[in-house]
Amino acid sequence: MKDGRIFCSLTPRGGNDYHPGGKAVDLTSDNINIGESADCDIRYDSASFQPEYYATIIHDDDCRGWYIIRRSQHTGISIEGKGEIGYACRLVNGDIIHFEGQQMALLFQVHRKQESNTTMRGAALWLAVGLLLFAVVFLFFGRKQEPISVADVTPLEESLYLIRTDSVKQLLIHHGNEIEQRRVKILSGEAPTGTAFLTTDGILVTARHCVEYWIGASVDLTRKYKSLADDDIVKWAIETETFNQAQHEDSTMQLRAFFSIYDFMGEQKFAFHSADPRVHINTAKDGIFLLADFNQDYYWRTIQPYFQDSQMEMGDVLWIDGFAEKGKIALASEQELQELPKGASLMVCGYPITNSNTRRVTYSEGTIKQDLHPEAENIVFEANINHGFSGGPVLTKTSDGIVAVGIVSRVDSISSGIFKRAVPSSVILNMKGGPDNE
Repeated sequence: MKDGRIFCSLTPRGGNDYHPGGKAVDLTSDNINIGESADCDIRYDSASFQPEYYATIIHDDDCRGWYIIRRSQHTGISIEGKGEIGYACRLVNGDIIHFEGQQMALLFQVHRKQESNTTMRGAALWLAVGLLLFAVVFLFFGRKQEPISVADVTPLEESLYLIRTDSVKQLLIHHGNEIEQRRVKILSGEAPTGTAFLTTDGILVTARHCVEYWIGASVDLTRKYKSLADDDIVKWAIETETFNQAQHEDSTMQLRAFFSIYDFMGEQKFAFHSADPRVHINTAKDGIFLLADFNQDYYWRTIQPYFQDSQMEMGDVLWIDGFAEKGKIALASEQELQELPKGASLMVCGYPITNSNTRRVTYSEGTIKQDLHPEAENIVFEANINHGFSGGPVLTKTSDGIVAVGIVSRVDSISSGIFKRAVPSSVILNMKGGPDNE
């Protein structure tokens, strides 16, 4: 027998269509969200839409217990025998969790699970058989696509740029007047870099987190805001969002990033800031989360929802238009995206961060890992890339030539970096009103 694993479960006290009474849901070290709307009667995570969460149950860093953190200003939470909680409370075996306005309660229990080596070996055997069958089916029925090579994409190099965020400024906008809140933070050696590319329509495209790099940070829900250093940009971002969520009359706070664009010779070509009228940022699908410590609530805006990894790059795109010059990289149309088969050959281009800190374009071959459906919010692919490729194009070969089907976004943390995700080119075309919408 292998060593036991401590885990916990939630058992509904009551019952409905979503959770039959008495049916437990196991939790491990992963977080789980509870609640989706005012009349949900306690559903768990949903992949169908962006929900409103009442609470999050998390495993603490030392793996010795669990906390429940309140996530809604409008739904009270109480623990039977302990009364109503403020913003967070440690859970112990046998706690019954009640939610204001909900009939169902949840029984929290702690368990130790034993798994035999025999069971594990059996599971591994079935997995191997399944993978073998999949490979055979793919060999016979997989769709063919002409592979793309480095020689195909080398002529596009002059349309690839290195992008670097130089400084960050926090501003209070009061009655239209800009008031500097803190001294501008110059990033110098710690400046984040990424890749951008110029399209045949004269649009400079990159990933949003290459510029507003704090928007892609992983913020631990248990981490105390006050413990962050005063010059920590994540602290500035939390402070900014918390101020704006309070809806102060005639005032908003803004975190503004200043960034530069360099060509493949290392010469600075352009300079912008994130609030420049030419810079277009998609914030419509940002995840806004209620954070909390044991004393008060804070808000965090991110493109990386903690619990819905499949949607994490929804807002991870930024583009700049109005360029007089045109690039050599064409954005794929929606039809070309829909015809892109699983297993299709692709090439990723970018300026990876290296130990020598040299600025040179690097190419990495890869493949598409899943079929795309018409409303896909991300492209899952496999390629050998690292930091610095973000914002670069994911290129493939079609009957009309080389096209960019996506913009490199983020590594899938759940799959330990094996699979990567890109924002489909259709997101740019639809938001700008590109060729597909004319």
